[in-house]
Amino acid sequence: MADNPKLDVPPELRAIAEQGVGQARAAIDGFLTAAHKALDDASRKVDAAHGNARDIGRTTLDFAEANIAAGFDFASRLAKATTVDEWTRLHADYVKEQAARLTEQAKAIGQHASAASPFAQSDK
Repeated sequence: MADNPKLDVPPELRAIAEQGVGQARAAIDGFLTAAHKALDDASRKVDAAHGNARDIGRTTLDFAEANIAAGFDFASRLAKATTVDEWTRLHADYVKEQAARLTEQAKAIGQHASAASPFAQSDK
């Protein structure tokens, strides 16, 4: 009996092992590619959502500034009124103008929100 017998790995077994390593490598590469794609897709959606939120915020601030200006304009006209009838007419006009302004602003905000919705966008 030999002290250190040499055992050879059959070529078929080596081929199966090499094939298994190749398949495992391909599977991991596919997984990593899919993970990178998912991360890139998520990043694009976050960037788009951030841009939409910024746009809605700016629009809302613009509306607030317009409403404040309208309120000061109304107060200025009211301060110049000389009769109660004129006050009443100015108030009625302001309420009518403000109702129309707020209606238009609500429509615009709704359109921005709809455009920002992920359900309104097609996958690119």
